[in-house]
Amino acid sequence: MKKKRLLIAILLLMISIIFVSPTKVAANGIPYTTYTYSSSTKRLIWTQDAYVPLSIQYELGGIELRDPQDITIDSKNNVYIADQEQKMIIKYNVETNDSLRIGEGELVKPTGVHVGQDEKVYIVDVGSKEAYQYTFDEPTQTYIRTMTYKKPVNTPYFSDTDVFEPTKVVTDHANLVYLVLAGNFNGLAKYNENGEFTGFFGGNQLPKTLDNMIKQLLFDEEQRRNWFKMIPKSVYNVGVDQSGLILTTTKDEIGYKKLNIANQVYNESIWGFEDIEDVFVGPNHTIFTISKTGRIVEYTPEGEVLFIFSGKDEFDQKGLFKSPTGIAVDSKNNIYAVDNQSRSLQIFIPTEFANTIHEAILLYYDGKYSESLVPWQKVLKMNSLFDLANKGIGDAYFAQMEYEKAMESYIISRDQQGYSQAFWEVRNKDLLASGPLLVGVLLGLIVLVIANQFLKFGKYLKLPFKKLNTYLKKYKVYNELAFGFYIIKKPSDGFYGIKREKKSSNLTALIYILLFFIAYMFWKYNTSFLFNDIIKSEINVLNEVMFIFIPLILWLISNYLIGSIRDGEGKFSDILQGTAYTLLPLIITLPILAVVSNLLTYNEAFVYNVLMYIGIGLSVIYLVIMVKEIHFYDMKPTFKNILITLFTAIMILIFIVIIYMLMSEVIGLFGDIIKEVRNRV
Repeated sequence: MKKKRLLIAILLLMISIIFVSPTKVAANGIPYTTYTYSSSTKRLIWTQDAYVPLSIQYELGGIELRDPQDITIDSKNNVYIADQEQKMIIKYNVETNDSLRIGEGELVKPTGVHVGQDEKVYIVDVGSKEAYQYTFDEPTQTYIRTMTYKKPVNTPYFSDTDVFEPTKVVTDHANLVYLVLAGNFNGLAKYNENGEFTGFFGGNQLPKTLDNMIKQLLFDEEQRRNWFKMIPKSVYNVGVDQSGLILTTTKDEIGYKKLNIANQVYNESIWGFEDIEDVFVGPNHTIFTISKTGRIVEYTPEGEVLFIFSGKDEFDQKGLFKSPTGIAVDSKNNIYAVDNQSRSLQIFIPTEFANTIHEAILLYYDGKYSESLVPWQKVLKMNSLFDLANKGIGDAYFAQMEYEKAMESYIISRDQQGYSQAFWEVRNKDLLASGPLLVGVLLGLIVLVIANQFLKFGKYLKLPFKKLNTYLKKYKVYNELAFGFYIIKKPSDGFYGIKREKKSSNLTALIYILLFFIAYMFWKYNTSFLFNDIIKSEINVLNEVMFIFIPLILWLISNYLIGSIRDGEGKFSDILQGTAYTLLPLIITLPILAVVSNLLTYNEAFVYNVLMYIGIGLSVIYLVIMVKEIHFYDMKPTFKNILITLFTAIMILIFIVIIYMLMSEVIGLFGDIIKEVRNRV
């Protein structure tokens, strides 16, 4: 009997090991992997550990943590934690292990705490639906309440029935107080130094979608709110940076927004999680957020991702979180985070890799680009895929007037703005150096033009080309290819010639389509980085073939089918040939764009854009004329034909995708059946 029990116990242990294995721990003992976000590849990339967990504490200086809701740190690295169940703020010094109770016996349910520039402690109490200012009293060595921030009265912003539930608080450089109000879509409640309400700040806006714009045009504000629930999302949490600019986070919106004093978005994170619990600005101007799932993200001051680490704790592991509620950073860039489910405070310390990056960032954002070169290069040796390091090196080279090197770094970091500025300097230098040569060439051309007026030698230069043209005209394909230029001049007559006079052939049409694809690939590969930030090594030729030829085939089939149904006279070969000739403007334009783009900066981007619009516009115009002439339509039926053709093409594509998915499932099912039969046999 005992042996049976022992065997059962061993079996259960083995099952628990197999099916309930803990989170994978790296060889260095850290239970998470650190990533960064690449702006160039638009994906997460592994990087070295930036922070390692130092400790996890359940009591601070003899005071037990029970329900920590928020955390902040003052300039002397004192930690302040709002404990809702303890009904007080715990002030804690990590080095001395001393603690102090703030608001004990006065607070009901504190959920937010902040230390202002004036060293006063600002507390939000959800239980009393008020916020308070506490000031340190030297004689008694305690904090006393010196101001209360209540629900405003006699103001159009609040009625007697409106809910006033502050949850978080920050102050700016002018000691103005900003309260986060639960469920209030107007933004942060703003109070002056005297505790008087002065209005709202930093409210979210409705997304500028077409649907919302139509509703705003057709319905008044009350109808939009009652019928369509068109109400902006309320701010969830708030932070403040060293310049006094306010940062806000919102549930179900990625990352954070930084607002300027004019209440406009100054910048925002380029990537982030949608369940941000707290936001805090560190000593190096970097911004930290922590999500409900325990993910900590550090951003540059401009919103670029530096590090992503930590995560959900399932097995009581240090460095992970069950339900994080707040994050703060001290002057040494140590991270402090509280968790109300595990009732703990965790501390993370930066690695050498993170410290090197912080050193470079501090120099970089102080405008000391040249001085930041060495630490950026050190970062790049540690991680060659770190985008920000390449951008920083590019700026350093730019400051040292080494513009060619700067351009190389900007390309790697995909910084188009920096590349444009560096290229402008290189181009300006080359133009100044080659100025005499350019002037000489221009004067030479002018002299040749004038001399030709008297000597008439131009006709002798044209003679070889005329003979070549006469010789090539013997061949039908050459005449059909040249007919495309006649269509450019006289499109209606040209397309009539295709349909009635057989001026073209399917072979010529296929040649034109092939030439278009070659021109497209030339444009794709040779356009300047400023106007095409695609990484050339990642271009998939097969994908490009599908991108060009699948829409073209769908157009040809759909237009032929719709033309047949709607009394169109065009044959499939007519549509094929006519469509091929409409591509000629793009065949000419795309290579020109590729060449011209390498001579332009962002200051002359309009030249590139105008040429692109001309090429696309002409092809679209010729396409409309082609449909009209090939099918012998009037203008109104022509547009109907084109719209129905596009709709039909989309439907065919959807049908093909559905069939493909169904066939994949059927093939997979038969494959599973065959495997099962083989296994049984």
